[in-house]
Amino acid sequence: MLTVNAKFNPIEFRNCILADPSFIPATSEYTFQKESVHEWLKETSELAKDVVMEDEWKQVPLERDVCSKEPETGAGTTIMERSLCPWQWRVNRDEDREPKEILEAYCLCRKSRGNSGSLCTPIMREVAVLKKVLCDPVIRHYQYVKAIQTITVGCHSVLPRVELASPFRYFRNPFGQEI
Repeated sequence: MLTVNAKFNPIEFRNCILADPSFIPATSEYTFQKESVHEWLKETSELAKDVVMEDEWKQVPLERDVCSKEPETGAGTTIMERSLCPWQWRVNRDEDREPKEILEAYCLCRKSRGNSGSLCTPIMREVAVLKKVLCDPVIRHYQYVKAIQTITVGCHSVLPRVELASPFRYFRNPFGQEI
C-alpha cells in the first residue's frame, strides 16, 4: 500500500528533478529541496519504532516442515526460529521509489506452531519513501514526492476472534415462560 502525501501539479515544473536525490545539482534551490527531503526522511524514521533484526538470513526449510515443528529455543537460534509464526524475507523492488529495494517479511504458516490454535498475522509498519513522478514528458524531468508505504516487518501469533454466547437465562420462549 502506498500513500502519497503531496499533490502533483503538472503545470509547475520548477520543482522537477532530473536525477536521483543523491545526484541533485548544488544550486541553492535544489540544495534546499534536497535538505528538506533529508530532514523529512530523518524525522519520519525517528518517529517510527525501531525494528531490530538479528541474523535472519539463514535459509529456512520448506513451509510444511517449519509449520509442523515446535519452535527451537537454543542459545544460537534466530528470532524467526524461536517464533510461533515463522517468516522469511523477500525484496520489494520498485524502480520509481527511493529506496529502490525494501526488505519485506512474509508469513510461512497460516496457523501458529504448537497447540495454541492461534493464527499467524503479519506485523505492518509504515515507512517513508520518495516516489518518482514524471513532471514533463517531453524532456523527461521527474519530481520526487514524499510518500508513506506500508510494509510487513514480521509475523505474530493471535487468537481467532470469537464471541461468547449470552447465558441461557436471558432467553425467553415466545409464550413468556423462562427457558
